[in-house]
Amino acid sequence: MKKRYLVTITTLHGTRHYSIAQIVKYFVMGAGVLLLAVGIGSYWYIHFLQKRVSQVQKEKKELQEKTKELRQRLRALDTALLAKRQKLEELGSKIEDLETIMGLKGETYRFAIDANLTPQQIDKMLQLLPSGYPVEGGRITASYGWRRHPILKRREFHPGIDIAKKGLVPIHATADGVVLATHFSRYGYGKSVQLAHVFGFATRYAHLRSIKVKPGEFVKKGDLIGYMGSSGLSTGQHLHYEVRFCKTRLDPIKFMKWSGKNFYTIFKERRVPWESLVKGIKRVSSPTKPH
Repeated sequence: MKKRYLVTITTLHGTRHYSIAQIVKYFVMGAGVLLLAVGIGSYWYIHFLQKRVSQVQKEKKELQEKTKELRQRLRALDTALLAKRQKLEELGSKIEDLETIMGLKGETYRFAIDANLTPQQIDKMLQLLPSGYPVEGGRITASYGWRRHPILKRREFHPGIDIAKKGLVPIHATADGVVLATHFSRYGYGKSVQLAHVFGFATRYAHLRSIKVKPGEFVKKGDLIGYMGSSGLSTGQHLHYEVRFCKTRLDPIKFMKWSGKNFYTIFKERRVPWESLVKGIKRVSSPTKPH
């Protein structure tokens, strides 16, 4: 006779007997039902996740297409704005050239050069007004004046000098001044710095790799203001350097070559009232008399 093992459970309602085989059977059935429920639940949850992932991917694709469209519109708008700005600058240059030809501008400042300047006064002018090169070494790749733009492929006025050099090239202020503004334009001058100097002079340094000064900061002649780069509308690493007097564009090469050895050659630049400026320098550099 086969032995049977029984489990007896006694409660207030009576006594019940269960064999081990029955308990195992109930356990297996319960586990099976539980696994079936888990499997069904997992299937529907995975189905829900797949559906959600598909929806998210669809939304992502739509957002990418909208972003691409917006970027194209922004690029077209930037190009249009650049073209309009170039046309305005070209028109302004033509008007300025016409005024110069007609004698309305550029030839109005004439005076006999006062050679009675002391060495201290000469040094003061070279310190306060743009003079010397903003870059040590390098080669000039584009001069001041009309040219065919290397990227836009059209004739336009180039208001500065381009100087190219390889490597990490520091850019220095060419005169004492204050940082008037720092800008970044993807389709223009790129990272650029504008310095305001005394007596209405200003300089611009464009297409920089990085800027090391902030607006409102005072700088001395020779101070580091940034590093040469190729930011903005540029074909390669170079510095675009401008010199202006009361918003009138001047040929920077005259000021870059200006030094104590050829000091009086700068007075050939007729669009600056040198007589009045020299008087101002003399007043600034003269010792103050006690009252």
